[in-house]
Amino acid sequence: MDKLKVAMVGAGGRGMSHIRSIAAAPNIEFVAICDLLEEAGRPVAEEYDIPWVETIDQLLSDYDADGVGICVQTPHHYETAMQVIEGGKHLLTEKPMASSIAQAREMMEAVEERGLVAAISYQLRFGPVYLKMKELCEQIEPIQIIFARQRSMMADKYLSPAPFDGIMDFISHDIDMVPFLAGREPKKVFATMGRDVWSQAGAIEYIGAQIELGEGPHRTVGVISSSQGGGGVPQRLDVVGRHGIAVATGSEIRFATGPNPPKGEPGRDTWTANYLGESRDFTADLYKRWAAACLDPETDLAPAASYRDGYNALLLSLAMVESGESGEAIDLAEFAPSVE
Repeated sequence: MDKLKVAMVGAGGRGMSHIRSIAAAPNIEFVAICDLLEEAGRPVAEEYDIPWVETIDQLLSDYDADGVGICVQTPHHYETAMQVIEGGKHLLTEKPMASSIAQAREMMEAVEERGLVAAISYQLRFGPVYLKMKELCEQIEPIQIIFARQRSMMADKYLSPAPFDGIMDFISHDIDMVPFLAGREPKKVFATMGRDVWSQAGAIEYIGAQIELGEGPHRTVGVISSSQGGGGVPQRLDVVGRHGIAVATGSEIRFATGPNPPKGEPGRDTWTANYLGESRDFTADLYKRWAAACLDPETDLAPAASYRDGYNALLLSLAMVESGESGEAIDLAEFAPSVE
């Protein structure tokens, strides 16, 4: 089979990025669009000359799809994904993975039990800057990762007390990126945050978190810093490793690899990589990789985020909020059962 037959569930908002990415992927055949609303699904069906399907039951029973993209509202991720999983289809789900850790674990265990290829839409992993930083991290063995992305004031639709709204919605990719670059699972987190600094919606509007990743004497420390009052502050991603450093500022990376020179001796040679002009939506790259892994069991899903990565990101997000509210460090292994 040269192409994966893929249907899409959800034709509104962010769903259009998924739809364009499915249609553009060279190893995917776009076979159907599913949306409860005809006014959303019908235009997509006409544009791409595919059927519009009203329900997932109809999609699974009447159409020949190997995989399904899911981009519905977060409260419906679980029920939609479980229908697709029970139908034996590979799937790619928009982030966050689910509304609760219990749902995310059930989804993760269900795909692993059935041997399905399931990915989460953390498409930032496919950006050239982040792919290069991942390559460098594998060389320099990170001991510190500092990821600071600020933004201007957010639209009202993102401002609510929910743990995935406010600045937490903006940094969802950051929360995935730090463990991705470290190559280690998060173990503990301590966070400070604030609500109602600029608005009165109860939303989390700034947060700073320190994350402990991996085990042993050379654990990695990740730091995330973000605020919706920080519009105009440059984005930074700094990595200090046992065998080098890497600094990403916007589209440019400066890095040095090799042993850390003793004090008084010449420093390491510094190199620069620039990816100016390569900023775009990387969702198409994500779909292409996911489809390749579905078509060939020998193809690794990485660098795409798996359902297990999605579970870890969800757990870390909730633990950051809990730590920010309680003022206590959170052990993720102890925290997980309490929120399941």
